[in-house]
Amino acid sequence: MFCASALIGSVLPANALEPTLDSASIDACLQSAKETPEHCIGVFYKSCIDTREGSTTAGMGECAARETAVWQNKIDATLKQLLDGPLGKTEAQPWNRPSENRRERPVPGTDILNDMEKTWVAWRAKKCDAMAMQAEGGSLSRVIYGFCVYDETARHALWLQALVDDTTPK
Repeated sequence: MFCASALIGSVLPANALEPTLDSASIDACLQSAKETPEHCIGVFYKSCIDTREGSTTAGMGECAARETAVWQNKIDATLKQLLDGPLGKTEAQPWNRPSENRRERPVPGTDILNDMEKTWVAWRAKKCDAMAMQAEGGSLSRVIYGFCVYDETARHALWLQALVDDTTPK
């Protein structure tokens, strides 16, 4: 099974992937904002950068990495649900694939989901790299990159959760 946390290791400091209490504020927000979960993106980051340690460029990077790790953990759990659920068990037919994803034979849904996740990780890195070029040559570039990574990771986590919710029998 593909694990996106292994790929994100090059973006985050090693200690950012350790289990922490950082998810508490995001989880509380998600519980109270069920209709608008996107409002929870940045909840931890914003409180983190309001501290003395978080207000520096390095601190902002650490805060972004910690928020990213929370959302990445959600992606990993949700992706496991997708792989083990109806979509993962689907045998996707070649005649029903779009031209960008042409297949020669039926393919397990797990292959499509894993391919999607690998492609998304690469897309996020390229998007955030392009976004960070706005401040190329300065430390703000790293801040922009970190912000972009946690923002895109959170949006992807929410999208995957919606996909699980839509495909889970009720």
